[in-house]
Amino acid sequence: TTKAYELRKLTADDVFPMFQIISKIGIKEFKRCFDSPDVKEVVAKAASGEDGQADLTSVGMAVAFDLASVIISNLGSCKNDIYLLLSQLSGLKTKDIAELPMVTFFEMIIDVIKKEEFKDFFQAVAKLFK
Repeated sequence: TTKAYELRKLTADDVFPMFQIISKIGIKEFKRCFDSPDVKEVVAKAASGEDGQADLTSVGMAVAFDLASVIISNLGSCKNDIYLLLSQLSGLKTKDIAELPMVTFFEMIIDVIKKEEFKDFFQAVAKLFK
C-alpha cells in the first residue's frame, strides 16, 4: 500500500520543534522513557565501547513505544508543534496534517519515532540522563 505521505531524513533544523514538543510535554516525562535499567545498561555498554547492538535495537524499540505513548498522551498540549514538525518532515501543510485520518496521523508519528535519526537523537539525549 502507498502511504499518504513520505518523510524526509531528520536534520539539525528539526531539533528545534522537537525541543518545543519536549518542553511542552515536560522533560521528566521523556526522562522516564530512559530510566529503565535496560536502557541504562545499554547506554553504559555503548559508552564503554562494548558491542551491544542487538540490545540497543531491542531497547530502542521499547523506548520508541514509550516515547510514542508519551507524545500521544500529550497531544493536546503540543498539537501545533507536532503538526509543524510533521509538516516539515512530510512537505504537507499543517492544515493537511490536521485533516489526515486518525490512523494515518498516528502511523506518521510512529514512523517519525522509528526513524534512525530520531533514535540517534534520543540516544544522544539519553546520555544526558545517565
